Amino acid sequence: MKMTVKLLHGLMSALNIIGAVWVLLIMALITVDVVGRAFFNSPLFGVPEIVKISVVGLVWCQMAHTLKIGAHLRSTILVDRMSPAVRRAMEIVTCLMGAVMFALIVYSGWDTMAEAWRIGEFEGEEPVRVPTAPIRTLVLLGAALTSIQFLIMLTDLIRGKNLHQAEAEF
Repeated sequence: MKMTVKLLHGLMSALNIIGAVWVLLIMALITVDVVGRAFFNSPLFGVPEIVKISVVGLVWCQMAHTLKIGAHLRSTILVDRMSPAVRRAMEIVTCLMGAVMFALIVYSGWDTMAEAWRIGEFEGEEPVRVPTAPIRTLVLLGAALTSIQFLIMLTDLIRGKNLHQAEAEF
């Protein structure tokens, strides 16, 4: 089990790195587009379509890793006032709900993703047509890994670890 979790966390980290590099590439693309518009009156074709679809992909590349390291935005105003037992119960319910919600994203998007691959779905028009199937696949992969990470966290909570202990081990 521990080896499987390490492999999954390695995949999450690799996708996180891909997402970070993707941000840099999108930044460079936007910069070239802006310079082309401003100085040469010649923008790059398809930049809005590429950026629009890329933002979705890179967010989902990083979703599970962000959950794993506890970096999602979170307000602790109420949580800090709870007793340890109530806080623990709330964390267990949160992990269970998160696992179910992200699994439902995978379930509900599977047919659409398969259809996008089958028909060669794309975003935009000529001269730049961006295929959507790879992004749809990344969304489902990111959602599946996030659901699994919630289950890992839930298992750790049930075993008596708090979330911060479980995060520190990986």
